Amino acid sequence: MSTTPSPRPGGRRALAGWLLSVTRPVLPPLLGSAACRVADQLAGVALLALAAHAVVDAALRLAAGGTVPPLGPVAGAMAALSLLKAALRYGEQLLGHTVAFTSLELLRAELFRSLARRAPRVLTTARSGDLLARATKDVDRIEVFFAHTFAPVVSALLVPLAVLAAIGGATTWPVAAAGAAVLAAAVGCVPLLGRRMTAVGSRRVLAARAELTQHVTDSVQGLAEVVGYGRGAERLERTRLHDDDLAAAGRPPAAAGALRRGAGQLLVLAGPIAVVAAGAGPVGAGVVSPAALAAAAAAVLRLGEVTRGVEELAGSLSAALAAAARVHAVACAPVEMADGAVILPPGRLAVSWEEVDYTYPEASRASLRGVSARAEAGGWTCLVGASGSGKTTLARLALRFDDPARGRVRVGGVDLRDLEAESMRDRVALVAQEAHLFRMSVADNVRLARPCATREQVEAACRIAAVHEDVVAMPAGYDTVLGERGATVSGGQRQRIALARALLALPDVLVLDEFTSHLDPAVDARVRDGVRHWADRNEVTVVEITHRLHRIEQADHVVVLDAGRVVQSGPPGELLAQAEGPLARLRARQE
Repeated sequence: MSTTPSPRPGGRRALAGWLLSVTRPVLPPLLGSAACRVADQLAGVALLALAAHAVVDAALRLAAGGTVPPLGPVAGAMAALSLLKAALRYGEQLLGHTVAFTSLELLRAELFRSLARRAPRVLTTARSGDLLARATKDVDRIEVFFAHTFAPVVSALLVPLAVLAAIGGATTWPVAAAGAAVLAAAVGCVPLLGRRMTAVGSRRVLAARAELTQHVTDSVQGLAEVVGYGRGAERLERTRLHDDDLAAAGRPPAAAGALRRGAGQLLVLAGPIAVVAAGAGPVGAGVVSPAALAAAAAAVLRLGEVTRGVEELAGSLSAALAAAARVHAVACAPVEMADGAVILPPGRLAVSWEEVDYTYPEASRASLRGVSARAEAGGWTCLVGASGSGKTTLARLALRFDDPARGRVRVGGVDLRDLEAESMRDRVALVAQEAHLFRMSVADNVRLARPCATREQVEAACRIAAVHEDVVAMPAGYDTVLGERGATVSGGQRQRIALARALLALPDVLVLDEFTSHLDPAVDARVRDGVRHWADRNEVTVVEITHRLHRIEQADHVVVLDAGRVVQSGPPGELLAQAEGPLARLRARQE
């Protein structure tokens, strides 16, 4: 379980605390980024003030009939300040974005760990497109929190104080106070304009973008069906509607941003005017030189960069925290099925279901009712029945996709609720009817179950799964890169590569869900014979879900389900001998 504190939903301070707690190990360079930003902005103020002072001083000297002082020292100082600014700007961006991108890596890892703790249960409740949006776009938006929050806030506090202190010392304190009043309004009031509109709008934008991502994900994944059934225009129209919703959600934050930008620009221009107005009297009295007043006005004008950073932060931070709230909702979601602490005992493992009741979420009727069955250790047990009879549900409970409402599921005599998840996953493997293949080589897809496996071990697993000859015939053999989701191989090849992956893991319990449904009878026979010999040799418990009964006699035990109940169980020969029994009727119906 994660030790990360869970913030109060919607609380900005709590969200910020969660972000900092997750990323604390990589935050120290932010101090360097803030220091570089402060020094950079001070150098920028000095550069403009020096230029203004030099120009006014030279103009006054010429007007008085004097000579212009040498410009070399001033030009050299300005060149040095410009180079220093470039180096400081680079340092700020480098340090800030190093922290930001490393922090995003930690946040994505936190998100994945949460999903892994909740798997496989979370797969039945989450939407893949929405999860994709949270793990990519939403996490990316949090970058603002790290790269563009701490340094701008620090500089907004320190730079104006330092510059105003220098202005007060070089001119008069009333002149500095005039500049301070305008800057206070720019830094303290402008960022609050439209704050609520921005926060609400940012959340709506993210929600609308998640809906769009989900729709596009569904459209791309189902592209063959969309085109095949002529629904392309309809999907495009719905995409347009989602785009319109996203644009509408983004208008209020954009309007608030424009309001802040306009108000900020007015105050930036008002600052120098206020300074000149406050300094006109002292200049007329000869207390302050015109060049010094010009330098002060230029410095206040340059401080507009500080206020502009805070004003931009007001909008971007709302979006970042809204994204953080979506990421936090997944990363800190409660684990639906708590992990146990018991480790599976060594040796062969039996699987048993004891008086199991189960109803899928939001289903109107139970899928399993009082089911008791057993798959003996080292044996081959088939779960058969008509579609919807509950056989796949029974197998999924053995893999702890969910917990039964009543009764127990045991592996190796241990209730799955008490088992440590990793202990079970190391020793129980699933070959699903529609297995997922990744966009990588055949060898790497098989090796996913056992990364340290040698090429010889990979090939041996593929031989057992009767797919070795198919792989060798591919353009690059075992190094052939498969298309996304196995799109470049046939359904039968995809099933057998997934089977080889499971065999390579050397599990003690192997669950096969219609694992030969895409194969012709000849290949089906080869695969079954290979897996049977492998299972007998390694004393593996096999639980098979199947509709095909033509080789049912090869099983050691058969459990027949109908409408969520066990209606017959025992050795296949005995069950088939009952001419009017459920298994015999299923077999006759197929034949």
